[in-house]
Amino acid sequence: MEKKPKRALVLSGGGGRGAYHIGVLTYLEKVGWRPDILVGTSIGAVNAATLGSGIPLSALRERWLDLRTGDVQKMRADDVFIDNLLRGGKHVFDTTPLPATLTGHSKKWLGRPWIIPEILNDSEARYDVWITAVDVKRHRLVYFSNRDTEGIDAEKVRASCSIPLWYEHTKIHGCTYVDGGAITNTPFRKALESGATEIVVVLMAPWPGRPVRSWEAKQLPSLNDELLAIPQRLWAAFEPALDMLLTEIVWHDFQHLEAQRRLGDYHNLKWIRFVAPEEPLPTGLVTIYERENHIRLFRLAEEDARVTLGELLDTGEEQAAHSRPRAR
Repeated sequence: MEKKPKRALVLSGGGGRGAYHIGVLTYLEKVGWRPDILVGTSIGAVNAATLGSGIPLSALRERWLDLRTGDVQKMRADDVFIDNLLRGGKHVFDTTPLPATLTGHSKKWLGRPWIIPEILNDSEARYDVWITAVDVKRHRLVYFSNRDTEGIDAEKVRASCSIPLWYEHTKIHGCTYVDGGAITNTPFRKALESGATEIVVVLMAPWPGRPVRSWEAKQLPSLNDELLAIPQRLWAAFEPALDMLLTEIVWHDFQHLEAQRRLGDYHNLKWIRFVAPEEPLPTGLVTIYERENHIRLFRLAEEDARVTLGELLDTGEEQAAHSRPRAR
């Protein structure tokens, strides 16, 4: 009798591009592929911990539709400069709004939390959830798990989102953490270590060797404060190079995995697939959260997931429906 597959979904970092995860999740829900393990970095940690908190995909989608940049970071230069002055910080933006958003304690998000620790960390929780951060003092990647004694809370999710220089680091029990993406933005190795037999990995940049198609984003909104618009433009200029670097890291890690499998390692792994956009996403989406772009990312990702996973996962009527010409 064939053993039941152990399924893992790995969600990479990418800030405002995390709406892309929702489109992939929508496709997976349609074809009935349900993960047992969720692994996330940065915005991937947010989405993984939210699903692990018992929030259904439909409600997570609605949260993304309502999410704006000001729900994640302060948007006025005077707020940011005062924050840096008082705390002796060395970051550009202040993410004070983020924990209030995640816990549902701000006026806008009252009663609509993203993270519910008592559900996420319950022994009967539906998913095994792993999120990453980097321990600054020890220079090493760490994983927080809802199966550990201390579990996962909003501060640990914030630690996973603490992009160096851009956002303030996060201190937990005297330890300083920054974004897990500083070491691994796409932590599929944790899924392998957890014994997953089927793995879907969601990336935010093209996977090498695939054809491209064009996609134009709506013009990103300008920041009202010119002093903050300047670092935003600098970040947008740096973003493509960062994407290439992070993609190369995960590509080489995958090549290493393939070599290990040829030598007989990970023999229980049936398959691993990488869902990714077919061309680089427009710059600026990492640090800007905008409803219209979220909607377009939903649609793009669902189509990318169908193209990548369709032959593997689609059956019957679902496959027939997807075989029709795509509306333009």
